[in-house]
Amino acid sequence: MTEKDQLLIDELKVNIRRLFKNLEEVKQELEKSQDKYKNLEMEFDAYREEYESLKKRYETLKVAKALAGGDPGNQAAKQKVNKIIREVDKCIALLNR
Repeated sequence: MTEKDQLLIDELKVNIRRLFKNLEEVKQELEKSQDKYKNLEMEFDAYREEYESLKKRYETLKVAKALAGGDPGNQAAKQKVNKIIREVDKCIALLNR
């Protein structure tokens, strides 16, 4: 084996070591990115749950305000709800016979 061949082999070994080092760095970056993604996903899920909770609470407050009365529009909504409740009660009574 000539000296030139040995130099090429040595250079190839150095390049291979460098490639393996780069591969390890990329793997570590990937793991960090995956961890960050998981954390962001959990945070997003928490925000989504909070949003849904607040949305339900808002709807409940909206219905409560409508039933509280005050203006004619709210009174009409209350009358409609009462009418529906009476109809449901009638249906239940018919089913119980």
